[in-house]
Amino acid sequence: MLQDLVAEGVQVLFVGFNPSPRSVQQGHHYAGRGNQFWRLLAASGLTPRPLRPEEDHLLPRWGLGSTNLVARPTVSAAELSRSELRAGVPHLRRLVARYQIPLVAYTGKGVYLAATGKSQAPWGMQDGSLTGDAADVVLPSPSGLARLPFAEKLRDYRALAEWLQRPPG
Repeated sequence: MLQDLVAEGVQVLFVGFNPSPRSVQQGHHYAGRGNQFWRLLAASGLTPRPLRPEEDHLLPRWGLGSTNLVARPTVSAAELSRSELRAGVPHLRRLVARYQIPLVAYTGKGVYLAATGKSQAPWGMQDGSLTGDAADVVLPSPSGLARLPFAEKLRDYRALAEWLQRPPG
């Protein structure tokens, strides 16, 4: 099982469907060979440099955390049932409440739709919140299987970085 990466002071909690078998085997988030998560974080300015999956424990240093709706690893998220995905929402709500996380970033539209039960959602900030006080943002999936070009994914990750730099209020 892959442990949640969350700590006091986390400003953004990234939420994925579930870990890949490779991530669980290595014990690190976003460890898939084609996954672009670490490149997207660095290129957007969310981290000062590209991290390797084995450096995932450093995320809270920059106010970032990571979790999944489902702990069970699969090769594809298509192997997960809607009920299994929705069953992960209470855990997500507990993490957000316990650490008072102000922003939940879903790494893929499918992750957000599965968690909320909605049939559609735009990219970016959402109206309402699944977890209470935290804002919800939908980001493109960093998976190498996602067909969106890297530059288009990066645009949304940069928007998140800019949102984080805004003064409160």
